[in-house]
Amino acid sequence: MESIYLLCVGILFIIAIFDIMVGVSNDAVNFLQSAIGSKTASFRTLLIIAAIGIFLGASMSNGMMDIARHGIYQPQYFYFNEIMVILLAVMLTDVILLDVFNSLGLPTSTTVSMVFELLGGTFALAMV
Repeated sequence: MESIYLLCVGILFIIAIFDIMVGVSNDAVNFLQSAIGSKTASFRTLLIIAAIGIFLGASMSNGMMDIARHGIYQPQYFYFNEIMVILLAVMLTDVILLDVFNSLGLPTSTTVSMVFELLGGTFALAMV
């Protein structure tokens, strides 16, 4: 049984890498779309400003998962295997959802998608 959990953690780690790439690219697109469209500065200048903005946002977002952990679901009320199922579903859904939205050029929020993925995963598990 422990090997299954170890496999799940490994899969979560691999999916997390893809999720970070998709999430950062989504944030960069949201950050840049109006500036590029209005041609306020050169493309290079906009990329430098976007890189600084994303770095600052990533380094100052330490309370983001606190909202999800305390506002969406209470982990202490679930068994470990249920938490693993929820987190696997959230990570897979996040990668697919953000990738599809970015590919189609549709705007989306990584925060809103994460909150509703947690809510949907928790609700689905409760229904089962």
